[in-house]
Amino acid sequence: MITNTDIEQWRNDYNNDKTNYILENVISSNSISKIDQVRKNNQSYDPIYNHNVTPEMSTTNQQSSGRCWLFAALNVIRRQVASKHNLSDFELSQNYLFFWDKLERMNYNLECIIKTKAEAVDSRIVQHLLDDPTCDGGQWDMIANLINKYGLVPKSAYNESYHSSNSRDIGMVLKKKFREYACLLRSSETPHEDKKKYMKEVYGILCKFLGTPPSSFNWEFADKDKKYHFIKNLTPLTFYKEHCDFNVDDYVCLINDPRNEYNKLYTVEYLGNVLDGKKVLYLNVEIQKIKDLAVKSIKANESIWFGCDVGQNLSSSKCAMDFDQVDYLSLFNTGFTLNKKQRIQYRHSLMTHAMVFTGVNIQECENCLENEGTVKNWKVENSWGSRGSMKGYYSMSDEWFSEFTYEIAINKKYMSKEDLELLKSTEITTFPPWDPMGALA
Repeated sequence: MITNTDIEQWRNDYNNDKTNYILENVISSNSISKIDQVRKNNQSYDPIYNHNVTPEMSTTNQQSSGRCWLFAALNVIRRQVASKHNLSDFELSQNYLFFWDKLERMNYNLECIIKTKAEAVDSRIVQHLLDDPTCDGGQWDMIANLINKYGLVPKSAYNESYHSSNSRDIGMVLKKKFREYACLLRSSETPHEDKKKYMKEVYGILCKFLGTPPSSFNWEFADKDKKYHFIKNLTPLTFYKEHCDFNVDDYVCLINDPRNEYNKLYTVEYLGNVLDGKKVLYLNVEIQKIKDLAVKSIKANESIWFGCDVGQNLSSSKCAMDFDQVDYLSLFNTGFTLNKKQRIQYRHSLMTHAMVFTGVNIQECENCLENEGTVKNWKVENSWGSRGSMKGYYSMSDEWFSEFTYEIAINKKYMSKEDLELLKSTEITTFPPWDPMGALA
């Protein structure tokens, strides 16, 4: 127990260090983000990249929603559309995939409720399913499911609604409805018939929140040369297949999870969105392999979707994920000693956000073999708008990459024959639903 003697001793030790008075005044009156900057490093911080993906585009803004995974994926794909159609800037509709993900996610998780009817309502699995069944986050394979089934549309064909940009209300309503449906389905003698009825109601709710998604549309635009284009009678699937120059099925997810064996496949139980779609599948590899593949992709002028723990050592003022730019622990005369494996095990860190790699600074060296060199930092396209010193782009140090990047979606053409063979394995280890690798960006 904590005794009065303990407290008296701690108080005396604290008061005897006069620096504590100054730090107490400063810290208690300010956000940590305002006082954790390392001035000697900040003052000369000006990241440059010698390999950049083109075209560079204006950053997008997910606003008050958790749609980073969708924004990041569409930010990768939109460059292919812009290149194909000679566009200076372009956005795909994030609201469109958001609508279909909400619909499919409700259906998927209600099916999970039906599958677990025999479990006690207070079992860990049922409580997990009830916890946050309609969250905004997701994974790459879930994006692939949506695009393969529903296609894509330009943002001009299905713009943002208030609730796509501010998703709190829609999340609140859907979560309450899900829990009501779950209660009814667990006692129903015809659960699948009832679920169909409930999903009709969900569709109507989503149309009111987000607008009715288009089944066909016309695409009107002017290219870089100010040439006018008008393409009639497109469907979302024909637009995706004929105008995007991108195949989501060419991409696979690699993770770096030092808790588990490398060069093995993993999935997560009860994690998905489209019932008849592909399941979330990861190939666990060492972090250097992820970096090498990312460099290959960038040098080939292809950006990369990735997931990381964005809040760790983030300098908002410098738009940097970099250990040298912020130091808040010294303010408290402490530090963190856990390694990456331990941070995952003890839930100190997991994937929280998805963004896009669009450049890299490789410090070439004399007498190096081709493609060798030391990576200094990575250029990152975020989806938090154009604020900040780099207009919405961020810089990530290579050291930060090692510690807090967990996943990339990479085109299979950059992978070795050996790794492609691993992807064909039928030996897949399943993580429980609450495993950190089930975290959604």
